[in-house]
Amino acid sequence: MSDDNSQIKPWELISSSKALDERWFSVRKDVVKLPSGKVLDDYFVWESPDIVVIAPFTKDGKFVLCEQYRHAINTVLYQLPAGGVGKNETAEQAAIREMEEETGYVSSKVTFLRTVSVYPTKLTGLNHLFLAENAVPEGVKEEDEMEPTRIVLKTPEELWALINDGSVHIADSLITILLAFKKLGLDKSL
Repeated sequence: MSDDNSQIKPWELISSSKALDERWFSVRKDVVKLPSGKVLDDYFVWESPDIVVIAPFTKDGKFVLCEQYRHAINTVLYQLPAGGVGKNETAEQAAIREMEEETGYVSSKVTFLRTVSVYPTKLTGLNHLFLAENAVPEGVKEEDEMEPTRIVLKTPEELWALINDGSVHIADSLITILLAFKKLGLDKSL
């Protein structure tokens, strides 16, 4: 902890331009002036979309997980349903939609947990985290060739074991699971 009483100051934006503008990946190049006066002429920022993550929890006390391949790290992982917020929808609407599309589960009790930044140094988007209680498989699961998904149900104890062995290690799924455990009162049992 610093003894310095001075305030942290934001950087001054001198200019900004598009460095890459693709459908799934938009990057801007900022020229910024640091509080020290130093100018950085190549600070790149991914203009990432807002993301939702939702923890479906069934009436019989199991979490609904998606097992999916993630190409960037060439690994099959367990994670919670997640995806981007559409232009004309709220974060909650997007979470409910993503849960149904990816798992076929729906819920009448969706609770907002928190909004977090995953990598605020380089990403602009925020992650909105939700819990869906009493989730039931009464919706329509959509098949997506880019994201083939196997649905897996796990008790809180089984899910905790997957976290401990590294099978669940996507940051936004982990924080959502931890917040869901706390909200459901399951954090005391582990």
